[in-house]
Amino acid sequence: DYEPEDNSNACYMDFSKSRQSSHVRDGYSIYTGDEGALNCHGFAWGNDGGYSDAALKGNTLFHVAVKQGLYDEGNVEELPGAPMCGCVEQMPVVTKAGCTKTDVVQTVTVNHSPASKFVVSVDITNIQHEDCGDLSQYYGQLVAHGKATTTELAMLKKHLVGDNQCRVALTEFLASKGLVFL
Repeated sequence: DYEPEDNSNACYMDFSKSRQSSHVRDGYSIYTGDEGALNCHGFAWGNDGGYSDAALKGNTLFHVAVKQGLYDEGNVEELPGAPMCGCVEQMPVVTKAGCTKTDVVQTVTVNHSPASKFVVSVDITNIQHEDCGDLSQYYGQLVAHGKATTTELAMLKKHLVGDNQCRVALTEFLASKGLVFL
């Protein structure tokens, strides 16, 4: 049997965040390190739609989910109730995730004439998908370069809580449900 490369640990899955894939309105699963080999991977892009990584996020999604995840690595399962692919808000809370970034070589030309006003053309000569290590750290780089906000990074870190931080995340989550994690 195939086992994915284990790069993360699951903390919990809040089904209310993924109603389409879990097929329930509410509920949750708690993981205590017994989920087996778990491979989490994602990508991020800058907030401005003019950035090449943002403009080509569909290409990156296809590369990460289909080419890399399914075709190259054979990852075809998800945690019960979690989507196989989705935005981080719908995903399980885990310790970390791998990362892919999109690098684009392009030339942008802007011409102006009184008759045609501004005409912009883009010539993309190369698109590369590259490993960028840890998704939280990469998102920190986007923030440092002014391409994302610290608020967004804080939201991401509620889903990618860091090594050995599941207990803290579970304690906070269960407290929101009126329960105490022992």
